[in-house]
Formats: sequence, C-alpha cells, structure tokens
Amino acid sequence: MAATHQVDNLAPPFSRHSLLAQTIFGCLIAAMVALSGCDKTDPIITYRVPKKVPEELRTPQDRMLAAMVPNGDQVWFFKVTGPETAVSTISDSFRSFVEDVQFNDGSPDLSQLPDGWRKGGDKPMRFASIDIETPGKQLDVSVSQLGRLDDYDAMVAMNVNRWRNQLALPNSDQRWAEAAEIKVAAADGKSVWVDLVGEGGDSPMTPPFASGAAPFAGGAAPFAGGGQPPMTAAPQTRDAGLPAQQAQQTQPDERLTFDRPTGWRDGKMSTMRMAAFNVGPEDAPAEITVIPAGGDLRGNVARWIGQVREGKSPDDVVDQAMEDAIDVTVDGRPGQRFYLTSEDEAGQAIDATIVPLDGGMSLFIKMTGPAKTVSGESEAIADFLKSLKLKL
Repeated sequence: MAATHQVDNLAPPFSRHSLLAQTIFGCLIAAMVALSGCDKTDPIITYRVPKKVPEELRTPQDRMLAAMVPNGDQVWFFKVTGPETAVSTISDSFRSFVEDVQFNDGSPDLSQLPDGWRKGGDKPMRFASIDIETPGKQLDVSVSQLGRLDDYDAMVAMNVNRWRNQLALPNSDQRWAEAAEIKVAAADGKSVWVDLVGEGGDSPMTPPFASGAAPFAGGAAPFAGGGQPPMTAAPQTRDAGLPAQQAQQTQPDERLTFDRPTGWRDGKMSTMRMAAFNVGPEDAPAEITVIPAGGDLRGNVARWIGQVREGKSPDDVVDQAMEDAIDVTVDGRPGQRFYLTSEDEAGQAIDATIVPLDGGMSLFIKMTGPAKTVSGESEAIADFLKSLKLKL
C-alpha cells in the first residue's frame, strides 16, 4: 500500500513544466501580435470635397451698375451699387431708365420715374438721388455730373477704373477699362455702360473723376462733378453754371474761411460749389465761384479763353496767357492768376486763379462777367485770395 501511494505522488516533472511553458508561450505570441498591431498604418481614405463654396459660407458680392452720358459740355453719371442679389432685380429697369433719359435745359428730367422709384433726399456732390425698394434692401441711385474733357476716352477709363477699385477689382488698360457702349437717344456722344461684380461696393465712394487723380473736370466751369472728399467731383465729392434746381446749399463750404469784400453778395450755391458770390452793379453783375477740380493747367486756360472768345482759343493766345500769368500765394500754397478777355473790350472777361492741392486736385477761384465789372473787382479778388484759408 505504501509503495502504491509513492508512485501516485511522483508525477513526471516535465508535464507540469510543459503546461507552464505553453501558457508563457501563448502569452508571448499574444503580446507580439498586439505589438505588431501598433505598428500597423491606417489605410488612406480619400474624400471628395466640393469646389463650390456653399451659398451660406460665401462672401457676399456687390454689384455696380453705372452709366456715363455726355450732353452738351457735361457728362452725366448714373450709378447704383448694392448686394448683387438686390441690384440684379433692377438691372433691366435701370438700363432702360438710362437709355430713355431726357434732358431739359442741360439737366436730366427726373419728373417721371419708373414704378417703385422715388426721389431721395439731397446729398452732397449730387444733382439728385433716387431711392429704389428691393426685397431686403433699399438701393440708392446717384445722379451727378462733370465737365466733359477733350480726351473723353481717358476720362471714361479713369472713372471706370476707380469704380473697379471700389469693388476690389484690378485696373484695366483696355479701352474704357472694359466698359461697354450703351445707346442713349438724348446723348450727343458715346454713352458708357458699366456692370461690375466684386467686393467692397458699400464702402464710402468718391464722386466721378474728371482728370488725373482729381475728382473734378472742366466744362463751362473749371469742373464739375461723383469717393473723399471725389474734395469731391470733391475727393470724390461743387461747379458753376448749374441749373437752378441744383441749388441746394445756401452757405459757403465750412472748409473755407475768408474775409468777404464789401459789396459781394451771396451767389447761387450748388453741391458742386464751395462758395459763390455776385459782384458789381445789378445790371451788369459778375459771378465768382470757388470750386475744387482737376484738369491740366493749360487745358483749363484754353477752355476759359474759348468761353470769352466764342469758342476760339488759338495756341498763340493760350501761350501768351500762360506767359502773362501772375504768381500768387493762397494759404501758403503757390498758385497762378489769369486775366482773360474777349477780343471786344466791351465783351466778357474771366479772372481766374488756380491753386494746386494735394492728390492732383486744384482749387479754382473764378470770376466771370462783363469785362468792366471783372476789372473793377480786381483788387477785391486780390484781397479775397489773401484772406482765403483752406481746411482740406
């Protein structure tokens, strides 16, 4: 019995060790598998991303519609800018409005407007404003003017490129800066149509530029004009010879200070004029205007000579006028003063001073009227120039 008991308790030692080894071996295999899994690279997954940005994530675009319509010695500007969705609702009616515009006494007739359009309030540097209600936004149409330059194509390109810049679009060196022609029955020259889409159209804008970096241009008056100001066409947003219905201001621009000579009366103001006076006898008055504008010096002088000489401005007469100019100083700024007369001593005369300002603009102080009245106010004009101060 004792021997049998011994044999039962003597299990071969290798069998126990084998079980342990199998267990350890299994654990090692599992660990190796786990470790090998950590080094495994995830498969590359390709996603298709739509190129078109969802409407709700797109930056809103602005659209500008504008037209330049020459009539007489002026160029009229009609312009509206706003969200693309809003402007698109009135694009056809706006174009038709421009094509059908009529002029009375040199100004656009706005007495009959399309349905839903109404005259807006007076705004600086404009002939008129028109309000148009569209879903979600009221649009503002500006109507302004500038004197037509001899180089009309350059005038167009300058304004169109300025408008392109307002919508964050690059300048164009193509004719008319890529604007198109539009047929306007009442125009006496080629009219221009502009249709632009970009960003930033609701930012402050300057009025039309007439020449160079200046917002104003010449015309019957040194210039007229729609910015910052366009001093303003004043940059930018004041002009002589405008129709009575344009007279909106009654006091000189607050950016001017001066001593008014004795006998100078309040003249007809407009959004284009910084100051205006009537001088001389009631039966033979002369008009004085103060206007910021652009245009080259010789071009303005030639135009003025044409005004007092029935449209004629021979080169030799212009050359002599340039040579006879008097150097003056206005508020510390050097300028030139010109005295221009008709061939008939009893005719018209112009006493005009041009004072260059920053940014390519100039300030024009111009007296026009009977030669006797203009010459009689010569000393008064000199005193006025000495007292004139500019806050520009």
